[in-house]
Amino acid sequence: MSAPGDNSSDQVSPIDEDYVGNLGALTRDVADIEMIAAAALSDKPIDHAATQRIVSTSAGLTYSDLTAHHRQRCAVEGWGESDIADILDPIALRQLDGWRAAQRVPWERGDLVVVGFSGLIGALGNLYDSQVDTAVLSGLSVLKKTDLLRRWERETARLPIDYTGPKFGGPAHRVRSAGHDIGRFFNALNQIRTGTFEGTWWEDGRRMFEKVATTRSGLPFARAPERHLAVALLLKHWAADFVTPMNLPLPGWTLLGEMPNADLRKFANDAYAGTNSGDGLNLRSGMLTPGLGMLATEVVLRTHTHLGAYRSTGTPRLATSAAAKRTEMLLAAHAAAGAISLSKTTAAAIAGENAVAARHLNIPVLVRVGMLALKVRSDAAARAAAGAPSWEELLAHDAATWTLPEAVTMADLWDRPELG
Repeated sequence: MSAPGDNSSDQVSPIDEDYVGNLGALTRDVADIEMIAAAALSDKPIDHAATQRIVSTSAGLTYSDLTAHHRQRCAVEGWGESDIADILDPIALRQLDGWRAAQRVPWERGDLVVVGFSGLIGALGNLYDSQVDTAVLSGLSVLKKTDLLRRWERETARLPIDYTGPKFGGPAHRVRSAGHDIGRFFNALNQIRTGTFEGTWWEDGRRMFEKVATTRSGLPFARAPERHLAVALLLKHWAADFVTPMNLPLPGWTLLGEMPNADLRKFANDAYAGTNSGDGLNLRSGMLTPGLGMLATEVVLRTHTHLGAYRSTGTPRLATSAAAKRTEMLLAAHAAAGAISLSKTTAAAIAGENAVAARHLNIPVLVRVGMLALKVRSDAAARAAAGAPSWEELLAHDAATWTLPEAVTMADLWDRPELG
C-alpha cells in the first residue's frame, strides 16, 4: 500500500492482507487499551492479562517483524482473518470508499488500441477535410431541392438582412452584416421586425453606420413586427441559406468585419469568401463537417468505456474513476486530431492559401480539447483532495490524542509498580 498522501503513482493501491491483518491486531490492542482506561477511570478491576499483553509488546519492530508478530498472535489467539469492514467505523469506511472511487484507473492495452483507432478517425477527417466537406455539401444540396426548403426560401424573400447594396454586396455579403450571423441573433431579429437593414463599414479610419429600408429596386423590405413571426422567418431564412455553398458565417464572425483593424476585416472577409464559392470557412466547413469526425471519436470511445463498465459491474454507468479515465482517453484522441488540424492549417498558409487556410482549422475539436484539458486538471485536483492523509497529518492527529484525559491516565498506569 502506498504511504498516506503519496500520489506519485496516482494509481489505485490495493489494501493487502498483511496491512489488514496488522490493522486488525492494532484495533484489538486499542480496544484493550480503551477497556483498561475505562476500568481505571471508573475504579473497577483491571484486566491484568490484557495489561500484561500490552506492556509486553515488543517495540522498535520493522514492518516485516511487526507483521510476523501479528501473524503469530493471530494463530495463537485464534482471531481468524480480519476484514476491513469490521475494523473501520462507518465514517472511515465512507472515506475509504470515496478515496477508492476517486483514484485514477490505469489504462489497459485495449484502451490504448481504442484511443489510437478513434484518434486515427479524427486525424483522417482532418487530413481529408476538403473531400469530406464536399460530400457534406452534396448532401445538403439535395435538401435544397426539397419542397420544404424551396417554400421557406420563397416565404423569406425580400428580408432586410439580404441587402446587397454598395459596401454590402457580393458573393460574401452574408459576412458583411449581422443578419446571417447566428451568434448575433437579436440583431438580425430586430432588422426583420423593423424592416430595416443595419450595417457597418469603414472609410478613412472612421466607422460608418448605414440603415436601409428599401431594396435596390425601391421596394420596401418585408417586415414582421410580431416577435414570434420574426423568429420563424429568421430561422426559415437561415435554414434555406445553410444548404447553399456559401452557407452561413461562424457564430460571431461578422464582428471581425466591424473591427477598426483593416487587416482583421480583410482576413474575416477572405476566410469566409474562400477562393471558390463555398470553400471558405463557414458554419458548414468550420463546425458541421469537422464535427462529424469529433462525433465519431466520441462514439467509439464512449461505447468502449461503457461496455467495459457493463462487463465489469453489470451496468453501463461509469464510476467516478472510470469517468475520469474516459476523459483522459477523449483528450488523447481529440488532441491527435487537433494536432493534425493545426499542422495542416499551418502548411496550407505557408503554401500560399493565406486567410483561406483557416478553413482547415477543426474548431469543434480544438474547443473540445480545451474543455477536456480543464476537466482532466479538475479530476486530478479532486483526487488530490480526496486522497489519504499525509504522514505529517497522521502524526499531528495521533499526537493530539495524547493530550486526552484517557491518555494521561494510561501514562500514569504504566508508572504504577503493581502493573509492571
